[in-house]
Amino acid sequence: MKLAIVHEWLNVYGGSERLLSNVLSLYPQAQVHALIHNKQNLVGTPLENCSVKTSFLQKIPRVEHLYRGLLPLMPAAIESMNVRDFDVVLSISHAVAHGITTHRDQIHISYVCAPMRYAWHLQNDYLHLHHLDKPIIGPAARLTLSLLRRWDRESASRADHLLAISQWTAQKINQAWGRESQVIYPPVEVTRFKPAQDRDDFYLHVSRLVPYKMTAEIVHAFNELALPLIIVGDGPEMQYLQKLSKNNIKLLGHQPDEVVTDLMNRARGFIYMAVEDFGIAMVEAQAAGCPVIAYGKGGAVEIVQDGETGLLFQEQAAHSLIEAVVQSQGIKLNNKASHENAARFSSKRFHEEFSAYMESKTGNSLS
Repeated sequence: MKLAIVHEWLNVYGGSERLLSNVLSLYPQAQVHALIHNKQNLVGTPLENCSVKTSFLQKIPRVEHLYRGLLPLMPAAIESMNVRDFDVVLSISHAVAHGITTHRDQIHISYVCAPMRYAWHLQNDYLHLHHLDKPIIGPAARLTLSLLRRWDRESASRADHLLAISQWTAQKINQAWGRESQVIYPPVEVTRFKPAQDRDDFYLHVSRLVPYKMTAEIVHAFNELALPLIIVGDGPEMQYLQKLSKNNIKLLGHQPDEVVTDLMNRARGFIYMAVEDFGIAMVEAQAAGCPVIAYGKGGAVEIVQDGETGLLFQEQAAHSLIEAVVQSQGIKLNNKASHENAARFSSKRFHEEFSAYMESKTGNSLS
């Protein structure tokens, strides 16, 4: 059976792209479709030589820099893509990929990272990031997002089967779309970490530097704690965070995997405050034997064993994080248990569960 894989945008190598590369390792003959494809940003990744069929958005000049602002065009773009010659369609969706149009003789399985965040629980962040929260343009932007939510609900009915990357995402799917989904956790390369026997004194935060990641609140907390904090990642908030940070905080920008691995293997604790649909970075920290101190909502609740492999704090604010960091210094968190906990999310486990699921829904081998 011929398999098509539909992705939103292949612009950087992040969480959903890692998921895609793992799926392709199982089904290397599958044809990948995406709204846009930025080859240059994927050099040196497992997707470097991936053949991708794109939508009409690819023809827009500098689309790799503009695509998030083109959200209103994405439903039309995904519906214009042609996958009619494939027996099975797998969409990997965190925005519109689940809306791919299929016919009744095809099997459409949608693996959902989240219902469209920009139109649902991250609406205010999206409007602020793109300067769409101004008095004149704001009402029009909110109306557009309301129409996108309507399309999102209706298009969700097109998939025959739904997978979710976490219990948190399954709940969001049910709330937004009124549908049930099965959970298969995404793959994490846990075997690349080797926890240091003696941890260093610094704390670590790895994230894209965008508003909903709450990195500014983390900086406020560590400015007050005066403890060493290393921040890895890049994004539109970089300059603001550089001005905000005191001397105990280092912003390293984007770093290769080997640098991140080394830092996680040695860090005293991994700090996270965003509400994530899953949270690959938190699993990686656990695999490195690094206790995770995170806001207790979203994927963190499913990843961190509170009081044993890390601590979960209950308010998404600097003062709550400060209390958790101070508390963590007074208790013995189990580094070995953290490392063992991460095995639940290994790539090997994912390959077994996902291939078994695909076979159960298609009844045939895929190419």
